Amino acid sequence: MNFAQRRIATFIGTGLLAFVLTSCSTTNTLPIFGQPQSAADTIPTGTTPNVLEDLDTNTTRLLWTDADVAYYAALSVGGDQCLVIVDDLEAVSGCSTTLPITVQGGDNVRMMLAENLPDDSADWTKVADHLWTAS
Repeated sequence: MNFAQRRIATFIGTGLLAFVLTSCSTTNTLPIFGQPQSAADTIPTGTTPNVLEDLDTNTTRLLWTDADVAYYAALSVGGDQCLVIVDDLEAVSGCSTTLPITVQGGDNVRMMLAENLPDDSADWTKVADHLWTAS
């Protein structure tokens, strides 16, 4: 094999290796972020600004509402997944690079954002896709 053929073979081999390595890596991002955002998915304007500053507002997805409380999944500006709880235009959130994410809201109710219920989470009750509660 001459020098030019070795360079071409090396280039092709390197390209294939890069493709294999990147195609095998998986992200822990919820599938709902691959769906289009609807009007119902947007967090109301006037919600606590310090929570909204950190979110990519184009990624918010409404998961569930309970009385006057709304629960959203979102991605942060840095790409972390977040669980956002909005109650009467006040909000709390928790973000992480990995799931599950838990956030404690009012009345000591804990909420969890996850793809599936982790094995060590027996006390949780599913209330919506990707959302569980425990008190």
